[in-house]
Amino acid sequence: MKNIMFSLATFICAIAIFIYATGEMSVRSTAEGAITLGNAIQRASVQCYAIEGRYPSSVDYLVENYGLQIDDKKYVVFYEGFASNIMPDITVSLR
Repeated sequence: MKNIMFSLATFICAIAIFIYATGEMSVRSTAEGAITLGNAIQRASVQCYAIEGRYPSSVDYLVENYGLQIDDKKYVVFYEGFASNIMPDITVSLR
């Protein structure tokens, strides 16, 4: 009986550790996704500047004309452009 209880407790601990590790990986993946999205927005903005001679006025312009995809359920994008010839300030945060 002791062996069965020990095996059951070990199995439950292993499942708990697995669930915890999976959750941590998901959080880390989402945070890295925000960094990747920020880099993609910056690259698309520079590409727009190279092609059109000006930085885009909003992220929506990049979505419509440069194929940028943003998961609005996961991320909030702050895009502040001062002038059309100055690189905009881009911040991506988790929702």
